[in-house]
Amino acid sequence: MSFAGQTVAITGASSGLGLHLARQLATHGARLALMARDGERLREAAAGLGNDTLLFPGDVTSENDCRQFIGEIVAEHGALDHLIANAGQSMWARFEEIENLELLRRLVEVNYLGVAHCIHAALPALRKSRGQVVVISSIQGKVGVPFHSGYSASKHALEGLVDTLRSELHGTGINFLQVYPDWIRGTGMRQNALGSHGQAVGDRKHDHGGAGVTVDECARAILRTMAKGRSSLYIPRKLQYVSCLKMFFPGLLRWGIRRRLNTQK
Repeated sequence: MSFAGQTVAITGASSGLGLHLARQLATHGARLALMARDGERLREAAAGLGNDTLLFPGDVTSENDCRQFIGEIVAEHGALDHLIANAGQSMWARFEEIENLELLRRLVEVNYLGVAHCIHAALPALRKSRGQVVVISSIQGKVGVPFHSGYSASKHALEGLVDTLRSELHGTGINFLQVYPDWIRGTGMRQNALGSHGQAVGDRKHDHGGAGVTVDECARAILRTMAKGRSSLYIPRKLQYVSCLKMFFPGLLRWGIRRRLNTQK
């Protein structure tokens, strides 16, 4: 597996999965372009990744920021080979207990529009390189999960977007890889999840209770799959059966999800 000389753009790269992907890609020789909202935190996170790493403080919910980000990459490196749409926001609240429905708007803006903005800006460069778009989705893009109504809905929206683009861009050489992870440990995503009041739940977060995969394992699996040019990745692999369970045994699937959530602290 080698990404030597290839230019890889990553959103949400100042922490969590985005940062782990950047670090591993750097060891494989990739030229990195990283985007995150907090410029200072991004600079601190990128220390040691190489002097040619392009850093762009910006927000994926801004169409202009995304266009500027891709524009700087092409100006600096002359090409873009991989776009990893990683920036995301989660939630933890019963739908009926949400105090301000702007929470739902925020999730759509980050998780859906943020991806759409970046892909739209990057398509001309990816056409030239016959490159790849990696969408960090969630198994919740396949099945709804209690307390995550807005998050699951935003990830379902990504399914429609990518399915459509695969058809529209057939023959261009652009590959779309959708990643469907389970809970990822070590990302801080749950602390930053929005609660019913629209603010991060912080220390009141629910604990995984040992479930899920580590962020390092997730990053390594994504890079292996990117190198193979595949269209989907389930982490762990057994999650690929969720769609079948939803179609043929929906009641059993919902029971299993509720049972699992009840074991989390």
